[in-house]
Amino acid sequence: MKRLVSAFLFSIPMLLSAQSSGDTLTPLRVVEKYVSPNGFPEKLRHFCCEMYHEWMAPQTLGQQLPITVLRDIKLMYQDTGRAVINVWFHDSITSMDVYFYLQHRGVWTVYAVRTLAMKTVAEGELLRLDSIPEKGRGKLYTKTTGHTWQFDYNNTKLWGSSDSLLATHFYANRKSFVELEKLRNKRFPLLLEDSVYVHVARDKKIKKKTDRLLVRDIIIDKHAPGCVLYLLGGVLDNSVGYLYQPDPTKVPPISAGYFILVRPLGNGWYLYKTT
Repeated sequence: MKRLVSAFLFSIPMLLSAQSSGDTLTPLRVVEKYVSPNGFPEKLRHFCCEMYHEWMAPQTLGQQLPITVLRDIKLMYQDTGRAVINVWFHDSITSMDVYFYLQHRGVWTVYAVRTLAMKTVAEGELLRLDSIPEKGRGKLYTKTTGHTWQFDYNNTKLWGSSDSLLATHFYANRKSFVELEKLRNKRFPLLLEDSVYVHVARDKKIKKKTDRLLVRDIIIDKHAPGCVLYLLGGVLDNSVGYLYQPDPTKVPPISAGYFILVRPLGNGWYLYKTT
């Protein structure tokens, strides 16, 4: 058995080196074939690093999913050596955004896959909120949690939703987000030496606006210096929200390491996710 495994592992570099120099699959096409229900026979040359297990997998992700699951594929970023692809898997009961990170190694190769971890926490929280009787959703709830029951329910439903719905929420409230940012900047301007930002959402005027927009907090992040993050929710380092930075050179890069999604929404605003 050891000899067979060794022989297989030894053969992989030979197979990779033998790939055709004329292979022209784009990053989008690589991921498209991987999530397709039709299979991806030539997948060996298009996976590496933490995705090495795909070399031995009998089926691709697309073959494992029910045929009824829709796959909406979008290119998020690409330069000469790196690309990020977003796939939204959805049907009547399923909704999940998955991000594929590729690098060019002779051919475009998937080296990592990410999604917002602990999304099931949002689903569990919605069930918990639903279980609270009507009489328990009033002033005592608000006093105990700092938010109304309705805010917590709508907020949790939002941050656990698809990227498409998160973007739609921003577009529908763009004017209010701009007004909120102006108020935040006036009352709590960022300073160069800031390393930990005060929780500005406690300010009464700001909180009134954040509650309407379903924003749980306004924070800064050491991984995005100079940026303001309008946090919707999440668990620990797994978070989702909107980022504001008018200078595109200061926007954190999208990567498999921390900011797994930085999606432009226009005029210095971005949808972000971390993990």
